[in-house]
Amino acid sequence: MARMIRRGSGLAFALGALFMWTVQAAWPERQAEAGSHTLSRTGFDAALKTVLERYVDPVESSPVLTETLKRIVSGLDTYSHFLTADERAEIRQRSRGGSTGMETQLRRAEPGARKPATLEISAVLPGSPAELAGMHPGDQILKIRGQDVGFLLSQAEAAALLLGADGDALELSVQRRSDPAPIALRLVLAGQAKNLVEGNVVEHDGRKFAHMRVRAFRGGTAELVKRSLKDLHRAAGSQLAGVVLDLRGNPGGDVPEAVMIADMFVADGVLVRTRGRGGQILREERAHPAGTDITLPLVILQDQRSASASELLAVALQDHGRARVIGERSFGKGTVQDVIGLHDGSLLTLTIARYFSPKDRLIDGNGVDPDLHVALPPAPPSPVGVVPVDAGLQAALADLARTTGA
Repeated sequence: MARMIRRGSGLAFALGALFMWTVQAAWPERQAEAGSHTLSRTGFDAALKTVLERYVDPVESSPVLTETLKRIVSGLDTYSHFLTADERAEIRQRSRGGSTGMETQLRRAEPGARKPATLEISAVLPGSPAELAGMHPGDQILKIRGQDVGFLLSQAEAAALLLGADGDALELSVQRRSDPAPIALRLVLAGQAKNLVEGNVVEHDGRKFAHMRVRAFRGGTAELVKRSLKDLHRAAGSQLAGVVLDLRGNPGGDVPEAVMIADMFVADGVLVRTRGRGGQILREERAHPAGTDITLPLVILQDQRSASASELLAVALQDHGRARVIGERSFGKGTVQDVIGLHDGSLLTLTIARYFSPKDRLIDGNGVDPDLHVALPPAPPSPVGVVPVDAGLQAALADLARTTGA
């Protein structure tokens, strides 16, 4: 008898579950007849309220709201993110002057793709711990401090894991492009990389040109470029026939520094503008005539890893007709983030605008299209005082010589 009751109870449970799922499947369709299939803000609020109030066990609201906001914000784009007060404090504590000397790009899979995020190295600065460890652009970082990067939500989380004090050891698992299997690397963090601007005089078709490599934009980069140009004019012993401004692999950095460099070669007009929601112009940076060199022939050399501030410099000079751009279409990163501190100590970093060129060309997602397309391998390392012979530089010099009448 007991066995029959258990069987009957099991049957009743199965029938009940089947009825419940049938009702749940049918209910949205009936509701949808009167409205939209799109979840509204009111619907979201109602669902969240139901979860917090009716789940079988008590639900603490703070972790749920934090996780929800993290996923909402990080899902908007790569550069928007939300940090709790504790995470913010941890990052401050870790930011003690140590650096890997590399830039990374977190690539999240499209929603529904069920693929982990990937963290790709986009730039390696000269003399840095990353360069000394043999890391190159295009390599992928799989683990940082034992944490799998596939579960990271934002670029900020990756950057935080790579922070530390000068001398700290950092354990990484890396998949190099040239290796069949991942390898373990140990980086000893050091101060900020130097030699971000390197200039040399090179000869081509009997004339002297300047090759100026700008690897990243940090405070003082524009002044370094100005000083280097004066030194190269002096070293050439005569008027330079032109300048190759080499931005290959330049991940960007301080936008004002790139704008100041553009201002050195453009006497008037808009250098860059930002547009917010609805296309509203939020800010324009304009050129100043004082100290401008409007005659020195210029060529910009870029590749697909040239990003952000380097793209703004290239497109400003291109739009004003001051430089031809040679190489590959650039990366296409051109957004502005606002950093907003909240009352509980948490931090919201949100993309609020996009950069546009002087001729109102959108940079973000498009990149800068070169005037002359040249397929380029990654830019080779170039120690101070040594000019590497490579296809990219040769193409830029040939174009510069042709357009200046050599």
